[in-house]
Amino acid sequence: MGGNSSIELNNWGKLLIHKVVHPFTIFVTPLFVLVLTVYLIIYAFKTGISSGVRSFAGVLLPLIMVTFIFIFQRDLLQKLERIPTLISFSASFIVGIIVMVVIRLFAKNTPVPITELVLSGSFSILVFSYVSLEGNKMLSYYYGMISGLLFYIIFWGFPSLR
Repeated sequence: MGGNSSIELNNWGKLLIHKVVHPFTIFVTPLFVLVLTVYLIIYAFKTGISSGVRSFAGVLLPLIMVTFIFIFQRDLLQKLERIPTLISFSASFIVGIIVMVVIRLFAKNTPVPITELVLSGSFSILVFSYVSLEGNKMLSYYYGMISGLLFYIIFWGFPSLR
């Protein structure tokens, strides 16, 4: 075995971080938010067409707004790169907690789809930060968000959905 490959094989910690934990975070964070969002839309349609359409509109609005910014004002999203990593991680951590609080408080029969708006806004930020930011700068948003979600679940449990 060559020198470099034997170092990689012997360092199982780096292998675990780079091949398992990191890809898991990048994949699972937006997937978790997306699955919750789809669940809420399906549930809303089960309660009625009007609720379903309103829920779906609540999901589309943030996506359309961030898409507009991405296409016509991309520099606004790229300004996220100037935010120091610790601050972007901390802000995303707080957003992750807020997302879970919103689910707990507003996922049950509210006329305005607040939960869908918050989840879609969070999903939009994750997706467009991934697309807009250079290098690994977007990682602080992903790691902050998943840390906030997990922190909430550890201390207060998973909020019941509808």
